[in-house]
Amino acid sequence: MSHRSQSKQHESISKGDFPNPFDDEEEIINTRLYMHSFYEYLFNGNVGAPVHEKLRNGAKALEFRCNDGIWSSEVAAEYPNSEFYAVDSIVSKFNDELNNITFIGCDISKKLPFPDDEFDYIFSDDRFLLMEKRTFQEVLLEIFRILKPGGWLETQNIDYDTVENLENYLQETEKTESILYRIEETKIGNGHTSGEFLLQTILLFYRNSRDLMTSFMNISSKEFDDLLKNLESELNVEDSKITLRHKQVLAKKRSAHSEISHTVSSTK
Repeated sequence: MSHRSQSKQHESISKGDFPNPFDDEEEIINTRLYMHSFYEYLFNGNVGAPVHEKLRNGAKALEFRCNDGIWSSEVAAEYPNSEFYAVDSIVSKFNDELNNITFIGCDISKKLPFPDDEFDYIFSDDRFLLMEKRTFQEVLLEIFRILKPGGWLETQNIDYDTVENLENYLQETEKTESILYRIEETKIGNGHTSGEFLLQTILLFYRNSRDLMTSFMNISSKEFDDLLKNLESELNVEDSKITLRHKQVLAKKRSAHSEISHTVSSTK
């Protein structure tokens, strides 16, 4: 692992964030494109919150933890009347030709560079929840600070730990009027609509995580490669019963004068 990669990882850890295992910028983009396409397919589009009309007419939207801004680039092209902002600790622009996106690099673990009640809609993909629990609640409160009353927060990720309990974290902020969630289950491996696609995404992630994972697991590169081959052979079968649960969560910010509501419901 390069000195530059180690420095970036230590910097991320000091901010309460998990390090990115990828050294190759092209591999980062490929993996994120895979996952973006997968979630777009799984949840029937890029926008799950009921904000389509507002975006068509002209609204202000933020992608939190945008990285390269793949989501922002696609949605900004679809809704040219709206103004989009994309923020992350380190920003690499996927598309800098659109004039309705502003990319901002800043320390996302601290106060964001926006006034109160600024955005109609805030979106964050799977990277939103790759934060340590000790900082997660503070980040949620900061997001609700810049979200307008009646505005929507949307996130999606594999259903594990923080994601599984996300409704509870959102309720604890006392900023929500309603919370909606949707869970989709996908099988991994051949013979399934998205199984092979998801399998290749998982393998790509682990291959590019070799340096980080071998150090963490205290094993050699060869041992890691052998484990990965075994994983691929076990998953890459037509009758695979192994599944992943994916969760989309939508939270509407309550107005200042409305009562605190803990309404949580499934959209399916």
